[in-house]
Amino acid sequence: MKKILSFAAIIILTLVFGCAKYTDITPKGQNLLNRASDLDLLMNVNFSGPAYDYLRQTMLINDNYLLADNVPNVISGVQSVNKILLTYDETGDRAGLTATDSRYEGIYATISKVANIVITMGDQASGDAQLIKQLKAEAYILRAFLHYRLVNIYAKAYDPATAATDGGIPYVKDIVFDKVNDKKTVKEVYDNLLADLDAGISAEGLLSTPKNSMRIGKGFAYGVKAQVLLSMRNYPAALEAVNEALKYNSTLEDHRPLLAINPISARTLSRVGISAADNIFYAFGNSFDPSILTASPEVLTNYEAGNIIKDRTETYNYLYGQLYVGLNNSPAWLAINYQGNSAGMTVSDLILMKAECLIRTNKINEGMDEVNKIRIRRIDPANYVTLSATTEAQAMGYLQKTSRIEFIFTIRNFINIKRWNREGKYQQTITRTVSGKTYTLMPDSKLYIFPFPQSATQFNETLSQNY
Repeated sequence: MKKILSFAAIIILTLVFGCAKYTDITPKGQNLLNRASDLDLLMNVNFSGPAYDYLRQTMLINDNYLLADNVPNVISGVQSVNKILLTYDETGDRAGLTATDSRYEGIYATISKVANIVITMGDQASGDAQLIKQLKAEAYILRAFLHYRLVNIYAKAYDPATAATDGGIPYVKDIVFDKVNDKKTVKEVYDNLLADLDAGISAEGLLSTPKNSMRIGKGFAYGVKAQVLLSMRNYPAALEAVNEALKYNSTLEDHRPLLAINPISARTLSRVGISAADNIFYAFGNSFDPSILTASPEVLTNYEAGNIIKDRTETYNYLYGQLYVGLNNSPAWLAINYQGNSAGMTVSDLILMKAECLIRTNKINEGMDEVNKIRIRRIDPANYVTLSATTEAQAMGYLQKTSRIEFIFTIRNFINIKRWNREGKYQQTITRTVSGKTYTLMPDSKLYIFPFPQSATQFNETLSQNY
């Protein structure tokens, strides 16, 4: 962690002293991070690249295979992290094979060099007081969201019975760059998440509609709060938060207009991520995701008959899947002009969180109405049938199947399956079959907890692995 924070310090010095517009002032060398306009620029983060690449997490749960990884060769080759994840080998030394991790390092760098700088400098900054209030509120929400992602990758899912003793992650709240931040328990992390979210929301500075979908508005703030509360199994409070989020954006992506285009080969998916109406917060590993990602044959069984993308377009291509990963039953998604949202939040997140909260609080019919809001926009009307359920378990089964396809190739499936498994009520045993051999990922597998990289553990002795 010390190494990461030192790196963040270098970045900040570059921001302050490396640009002519920041140094061409009187007196020379003045730190311009005490002006509202400069803090506003600092918040213009491009949430893309390796820090938001979660393909190893999606590969673990058998959504897809890694691009250009010849799967049979990886499985039969030398030991590697990818081989361990493909074969569900719990004996493999993942920590020893993980020298660095762009997710861990990149996310903490953003927390340190952006969110914490804005929160710390906000009270001292000159300029528009309302803008400063807005920026601090955005920074609190961003800090919570990024720590939420980290704790769900590198620690156990939240369990009310054990969270106070389960190992978590460092929660970084300062800009003391040579400080070692001790690892918190999972409960301590979630307490900090809620505190940051409440600080950001109660400041009443967030915009109803942010300047773009890589900035933070009220809808995203309440959406993150709903995610956190849902993970904590506080369904009534999560429902309240998600309903508030939906006041600001309730637009769902609709695939039905594609059906009016003929022939089928002309039905090309297109989506501009930064301006997509359903994006609440836009983050991704690659701008063309999910194109070229290859779906596992097992995850494809979750598609319902008449699914517009799978059955009414030529988005999936088996030939390219074979070329990319060496398997003839794993098709590649090919729609380069479709920019997904693999690491952020969409209205679909809100709808499915609302559905689960309703189902979990015995409002099964209302919960199924939310599930069907998504299904009706994904399935050819000639095939669509409204689903209903009489029990929580039946409704959750429908929700899980819908969610698995709605969030295919994204971090959301990993987080959801991990928390359901920890609860024990709706566990999923995952299998993959490659070259005639079947590998099984049990619900309680320690592989769901990713290792801290050596780049962090070498500088922070509190970072014992959480599995």
